[in-house]
Amino acid sequence: MSSRILVPVDGSAESRLALTHATTQFPEAHIVLLHVIEPFADHSKAAGHQGQRTKQVFEERQQLLDEMVERGDEYAGTFSTELVYGRPVHVIPRFVDTHGIDEVVIGSRGRDGTARLLLGSVAETVVRRVPVPVTVVRSRAEDDEDDYQSPEHVLVPFDRSFCSRNALEYAFEQFPDATVTALFVKSPLFEAYETIESEDDLDDVIAEDEEIDDETHNVFEMARRITDQNERTVETATAEGDPSRGILGWLDENDVDHVVIGCHGRDGVARWVLGSVAETVVRRAPVPVTAIK
Repeated sequence: MSSRILVPVDGSAESRLALTHATTQFPEAHIVLLHVIEPFADHSKAAGHQGQRTKQVFEERQQLLDEMVERGDEYAGTFSTELVYGRPVHVIPRFVDTHGIDEVVIGSRGRDGTARLLLGSVAETVVRRVPVPVTVVRSRAEDDEDDYQSPEHVLVPFDRSFCSRNALEYAFEQFPDATVTALFVKSPLFEAYETIESEDDLDDVIAEDEEIDDETHNVFEMARRITDQNERTVETATAEGDPSRGILGWLDENDVDHVVIGCHGRDGVARWVLGSVAETVVRRAPVPVTAIK
């Protein structure tokens, strides 16, 4: 279980929701609240007020961190706060590497907008660059940032790859009371209803269908083995087509509270749960997404 959780904060509703998520899902962890002061021009120096703007910014941002800590006054774990100067896309991954962080929970605006500091691109860059699990939480109109509930239904896109196996293990460990569904997206080479122009074409289509059926069986057999090892149960489902579209389409049609998706690490690439697929799901899913390396 993760013990040091990093929550980048900027005062937005998204970062407050991320904090609520972290305190709920990691009830006894040490949470590090990080605020990144982005480069700014101190025009007060030109007016003869040496460092006045710098002092003001420091005090404002420290107050922001203090207020975030106060929001978690009933938290059973512990807090610490950090102010760092720089660009979030550079600071956050470096902070993870140098401060023993086990997991990141970061806020991001949803499909129709951008948060003030925690832009979608920042969250996606963090997902891509850090070696630890990253949960991206986005705010929706119906969300109450003070009333986050643990997920009841967790979706894990699964394809037998190492990172998807890690994702399923994580879902079982982190969400012990949730229903977990392993989703395999079948990606046929032939487009549906493509014209068959020869006997060879028909043979190819039939052979491909058989291969996909065999692969689906193998995928779910591995999912069940992992499930048995964790003494849990798992539901299985399939979708067809492009992986990211298949995952997002399944989310639109089913009641899911959280997604746990594997993505490639720094030194490897999974078969189809590629970084681009995970990043697309992170960007467009209507629910929180945890990306696992």
